[in-house]
Amino acid sequence: MRLLRLTLMAATFAPLTAAAQTPHADAPTLSVEARAQDLYVSGRDRFRAADFPGAIEDFRRSLDLVDSPNTRMYLGRALRRLGRLPEAFATLDRAASDADRRAVTEPRYAATRESARAEAGELRGDIALLTIHVAGLPPGAAVRAAGSEVPATAIGYPMPFAPGEVVVEFDAPGYAPARQILILTAGGDAAVELTPRVDASLAATPGSARLRPTQADGTALRLRPTDPAPARPWATTRVLGVTALSAGVATVITGVVFGALAWSDYETLSAQEAGSRDPARTVRGEFHRDLANVLIASGSVLGVTGLVLFWLGSRASTDAQRPPLQVDVGFNAAGPTFGLRGTL
Repeated sequence: MRLLRLTLMAATFAPLTAAAQTPHADAPTLSVEARAQDLYVSGRDRFRAADFPGAIEDFRRSLDLVDSPNTRMYLGRALRRLGRLPEAFATLDRAASDADRRAVTEPRYAATRESARAEAGELRGDIALLTIHVAGLPPGAAVRAAGSEVPATAIGYPMPFAPGEVVVEFDAPGYAPARQILILTAGGDAAVELTPRVDASLAATPGSARLRPTQADGTALRLRPTDPAPARPWATTRVLGVTALSAGVATVITGVVFGALAWSDYETLSAQEAGSRDPARTVRGEFHRDLANVLIASGSVLGVTGLVLFWLGSRASTDAQRPPLQVDVGFNAAGPTFGLRGTL
């Protein structure tokens, strides 16, 4: 029975033992943990000795081996002692977030979370937060703020900066560069919106004059210009024409309405005797009459202008769709032959 019990216990804990002996891809080895701990202790000793540059170097080397909220908190404290307040705020805020996440399963990090959060709060009034928004970040785009590259993962999130003038720049292949200057205040929270715009100078020019040879048959060679870009279905002139025509029709209709009101006042007054007519109705009728005349006249002018613009836009689109000029070059017994086809 004792042997059976030992066998069952071995079978039960065998998978756990195997799993514990299998190294995890993300788990540091004991030597790495020990090295990170040594660097943390060295950095803390340097911090207490006021050797802040040396402490920063040790803390960063330790974080490269093992990510620890305590190490990151001390790194933020060292940066603060050197006056690098925006960097210190970001580091302490990150330490508080990491400690808060790990405190769920490791309660010992709760104190680190509170300390880092309190120290970051003390720095908030000395730095400014800036959020950079980019509407559709193109591939290969570069965003810089205060001369430093802004990672794509930081776009849309508040970033700490020193108060004062900050230049935000945007650059991407095929897009026009953008540049904005902001004045950040201590304790303030600002935002900037960058809208990428395609560089118009890089757009292809329609109707290129270059000739491209194409083989028509075995003896003739046809040369024709590059096909022009297709004309837009609605040119700006036609859009303006439709807008003016619509506005003119609406104005004329409004004038007709006021004309009907004036006619109603006229009918009412004509049925009354001259001495008993209401002066207020008389004045209102004259106002409706004059307003109707002005609206109908101006609406007519707008409508005619819209028709003319629409006709000019349609004619320009028709001209753009004419077939291009073609040059035919051939050879026969009498020598080379030339011909032109198309519309000039």
